[in-house]
Amino acid sequence: MRRDWRRALPLGVALSMAIAGAGLVSMLPEPWAFWREPMLDRLVLLMPAAETGAVAVVDIASARRDGWDRQDTQRLVAAIAEAGPSVVALDIVLSADCRMSAQNTALATALGRVPATLGILLSGDDRGVPRPTPTIAATEGLALPDIWVAAGAEHACAQFEAAATGSGVASLAGGSDGVVRAIPALAVAGERAYPGLAVDAVRLHQKLGTIILSGDPAKMRLGPLQLTIGPAASLRFRPSTDETQMARTVIADAVMSGGAARTFLAGKIVFVGDSAPEAGALRATAQSPLYPSVQIHADLAEGMLAGRLPLRPVWAPFIEGGAGVALGLVASVAGALLAPVLAGLIGLALVIAWIGGAVVTAILAEVLLDPVGVPAVVTMAGLAAMILQAARTRRAEIALRRRIGQLLPPDVVSRFVREPSLMRLEGEERVVTALFTDVEGFTQTISGIEPKLFVRVLDAYFTGMTQIVLAHGGMIDKLVGDAVHALFNAPADLPDHVDKAVACALQLHEFAEAFRQRPEMVDIRFGRTRIGIETGSAILGDVGAADKIDYTAHGAAINLAARLEQANKQLGTSICIGPQAAQLTQMPLRALGEIEVRSFGMVEVFTPIGHLARHPDKGEGLVDATLTPGDDFARRCADSCKLDAFASIEGARNAGTSNLDAAAIDEDGEFPASRAGEEAGAAHTDLPEGSLDGHVQLGQVLGTVE
Repeated sequence: MRRDWRRALPLGVALSMAIAGAGLVSMLPEPWAFWREPMLDRLVLLMPAAETGAVAVVDIASARRDGWDRQDTQRLVAAIAEAGPSVVALDIVLSADCRMSAQNTALATALGRVPATLGILLSGDDRGVPRPTPTIAATEGLALPDIWVAAGAEHACAQFEAAATGSGVASLAGGSDGVVRAIPALAVAGERAYPGLAVDAVRLHQKLGTIILSGDPAKMRLGPLQLTIGPAASLRFRPSTDETQMARTVIADAVMSGGAARTFLAGKIVFVGDSAPEAGALRATAQSPLYPSVQIHADLAEGMLAGRLPLRPVWAPFIEGGAGVALGLVASVAGALLAPVLAGLIGLALVIAWIGGAVVTAILAEVLLDPVGVPAVVTMAGLAAMILQAARTRRAEIALRRRIGQLLPPDVVSRFVREPSLMRLEGEERVVTALFTDVEGFTQTISGIEPKLFVRVLDAYFTGMTQIVLAHGGMIDKLVGDAVHALFNAPADLPDHVDKAVACALQLHEFAEAFRQRPEMVDIRFGRTRIGIETGSAILGDVGAADKIDYTAHGAAINLAARLEQANKQLGTSICIGPQAAQLTQMPLRALGEIEVRSFGMVEVFTPIGHLARHPDKGEGLVDATLTPGDDFARRCADSCKLDAFASIEGARNAGTSNLDAAAIDEDGEFPASRAGEEAGAAHTDLPEGSLDGHVQLGQVLGTVE
């Protein structure tokens, strides 16, 4: 259960982050979702511009250089009226100088000659009710919770309002960053609702008397046009390029001079405004930080007539949240279960797919979906899963390297990590030196011993033995019962592997003798350790079923090393070395003579020079292995160690046999794992202080890496 929980942790954490991230990304309002609107601006600019040719702009900026007064306004409006426009919309508020004068009367007359809508500015002060008030009809269920409500509005003089056809809100509000992205389609001043300037201009252009509002989210109907204005009763617009603005704009001087400029205005919605900086009518938009407000109203009118307005629907956050969870789940699963490169490619594909979908949706359907929020969730979830999985893999790698490091030398492990191709585990033939150890009388030693003590003893014994093997560059092939099977020059090349195996055997013997002299080992009569060594060609590789494989070696040298280990029992030695290892080593050896080994015949054996072994059961004499093949080996062994089971070498040669047949080896010449069943699984608990402290536990040597 604990292992399953750990496996599911990266996926669970990543999925939780995806859900939380999707919720935050989709529901965060401005200014917290600081990335959303700037990214939506990029999508808006990718949308094709709405160019109907039905909108024109008259800019009075150039005429202001010589001063601009009410008389100039009257002359301009009169000139526009003579051109025969469909509608005149003033993005200027005619609120100053409301006295009765010839200029004001002439201006009112000009306004009355064409359908005209006058701009009003929402105000916090109650400045009266703008006139005329348009007719607005609302159906049941209309919801406008975020509509712009003001106490009053700055509006035109009464005589101008009486002459005009309508009044429209010219106020513009920017977002938290000051950028104007949406224009009021409807706003409340005092107790009355007024359409936006562009909306009223389009209404008059289509010769409509009533604006119809309905639904939740709110919609506005202007004849054949049905516009989604949403809870804020606003409409987004697509800012025009500089070229488009220049193409639809004429200067006031040209209009008042007559000619082609007036012809250009015929039949169009004409917006009149001022783009001069001193007029204070420049706003920041997605297109430019200094964008004339009159051009903003013209852009909205163009979009309304073309039916191409950007829309951020009320359901967009729910789509984004659902997509964040779904795509985040895919990224989480990929990050938790797949290789990092593949998981990264899948995450990248998901990000590209969403961004591409958002772009296509904006261009084809004018619907704005957050192009950044969902990819951020996908990236966050995928990275979280990959990072946690990488951490889990790293822990497993450390544990695995530690585990392998208990079987292979550290430098070999490092080589395999750097060059995995060196692990030719599919099967190969190479010359190896095999080293086998066994504890004499171990079965009798463990009789009656407590299981916990048994495991602690083996822990301490195997810790010392395996550390020595690894220190000499050997590989722990198997730990069977009390026996250690080690290989040198496998699975990677090991220079001077024979010498290192012999040196290892000497140190193993030294450790084993010191180990069994410990008081606690003397109490349980822990036996001496016998060691056999031989060199030869062997076949190595992973052998077994798909779910249970074993890297091992097969060859005559392997079997002979096992038999030589058993031969120590009769020879009275602790280290017995075969002829091939003796021939290849540079270590000084002494010949012990020839012995008969089952399945191998007569074999000359050796032991290291100066190596003396005391046989605990056959006397107190020491075997002095300073012999030559011509010595009376059997007699000297019999005298010193009471090994009366040996015949003389000459007798063995004459008889062609010897009693040393390594009876413990089976008839097929294989070394039996007879003590494998003696391995105990009892949990480790410490021995009394000072006994076996400082040793790695058997579970660490044999345990499974999670």
